[in-house]
Amino acid sequence: MNLIVHAPLSEPPTESLCFRYVLSCAKVDCEMDILLECERNTRDLYWKFLSPRGMFDFISDITYPFEEKGLRLDTKKRGNQVTIVAKYIRLENQTQIIEDISNYASAGLTPGTVS
Repeated sequence: MNLIVHAPLSEPPTESLCFRYVLSCAKVDCEMDILLECERNTRDLYWKFLSPRGMFDFISDITYPFEEKGLRLDTKKRGNQVTIVAKYIRLENQTQIIEDISNYASAGLTPGTVS
């Protein structure tokens, strides 16, 4: 199962340690593949921003918009895919985001079964 993270969610005011922790829980505890979704012309920009901060450690690949299906983590709902919406990932909301991801994964839902 994929967790598709919309790349702008990695930008400030998101905190790098909280971002890493959410993705590590999704990858390790929920056994999800983490995909970073960004526009074609921003791929290198996000790689250079995320890598030195350790924010790319749990990301499996970079994809382009709507190439992959899965649970989305985004700043707003896009399309018909199941989406967890957050303005940022910080200490005050990381637990809720992890709980939402875990609930989705433990329910064994496939993309498109819930909106």
